[in-house]
Amino acid sequence: MNDYRPPQQTVTARVYTGAGWLEGTFHLARLRTFPEYLSHHTWYPVTNVVMARVGTMPFLALTQQEALLVAPTPVMPHLVNDELVPTKATLLFPGGAIDGTLDVPAGLRLSDFVARTVGFLPARDANVRVWTDPGAQFFESVLVNPARLVGVTEPEVPR
Repeated sequence: MNDYRPPQQTVTARVYTGAGWLEGTFHLARLRTFPEYLSHHTWYPVTNVVMARVGTMPFLALTQQEALLVAPTPVMPHLVNDELVPTKATLLFPGGAIDGTLDVPAGLRLSDFVARTVGFLPARDANVRVWTDPGAQFFESVLVNPARLVGVTEPEVPR
């Protein structure tokens, strides 16, 4: 029996879930990027979890379905791609909204891009508003679960 396990890495992140905000440490193989990892697993082992209304939990198995927003620390680098157009948008999710910038292929409507996305959407310069919180939180980079979005704005096109 082969007990090979690839070298592991940890990523600390703040996550907005259907149960509220939590912070914890994700564990994944070094061979994967964090967005790839999130996209290819339906459950995530998270350790050292802190959640305001629950307290501290040494371990939580978090479902992908309930990970609405994931903001890793340190911030993911932004890769420039000439085929993508920075697009300001508002993304509406259950319980809140994100005002931020997404990189969208030229000539593709934002809603079509979101509908075709497999995995989490990276958004930059994101102001996250949760209806139950009094103010917005700013994230340089946040990963958004497109399967949980209620809707997206389309930027106005000059006529």
